[in-house]
Amino acid sequence: IGVVVTHLGILILIAGVIYGGMSGFRYEVRAIEEEMTIVPGLPFVIRLDKLVIEEYAQDVAAGMNPGNELKKRQDSHISLIRNGKHWTNFVTRPGKPAKVYGVTILPSLNETGWYFELVVTDPLGREKTIPVRPWEPPIINIGETPVMAHSLMDTGTLNAQIFTLIDEQMTPLGVVSREQVLELNGSSIALGAVSRYTGLFIYNRPHAPVLFIGCLAMLFGLIWHFYH
Repeated sequence: IGVVVTHLGILILIAGVIYGGMSGFRYEVRAIEEEMTIVPGLPFVIRLDKLVIEEYAQDVAAGMNPGNELKKRQDSHISLIRNGKHWTNFVTRPGKPAKVYGVTILPSLNETGWYFELVVTDPLGREKTIPVRPWEPPIINIGETPVMAHSLMDTGTLNAQIFTLIDEQMTPLGVVSREQVLELNGSSIALGAVSRYTGLFIYNRPHAPVLFIGCLAMLFGLIWHFYH
């Protein structure tokens, strides 16, 4: 009977893997503060209300592993919207996922940063707001000069470095911040709205109970075979 139960467990595991591949899902998205994130197949919309990040003090961080990207605090305050109305809210952080409707929501440990906007004013005084997502930075044409900014730095003052693209090489042009505007070809580039963002892993594992049963069956079969 031990051999039969062991093989039955193997078959259950195979069935569980197939079931999970057909019915489970896993998404990696980036949620921006105060914006909605729609994930296909979910019965709700995700809104990142606030991302609270607190870094370790420099003297503490200096004693850590250089590759360690842990933060002292990284709380994602999330609301779920269902049928156009607020449904529920919770706080989650790396290592402590939230589970709703069988769906797990887990913030990324190292994918956090700043989403920001650049306000470009042309020589006629017309303003245009350019959203900058670091994972897909836009190329902006200022007159005949293509420029881009791909990240925002926090050096005590939030600032973004502006580059130009020449022969596929990035050449720095200057820095924009709340206090500093970059003039280029008669236009000006200023820093606009700024928000934090975080990566989110969103997944479900409907096959987990099946795999658990399969493992138990294999264990029972092996014990019966060798010790009965």
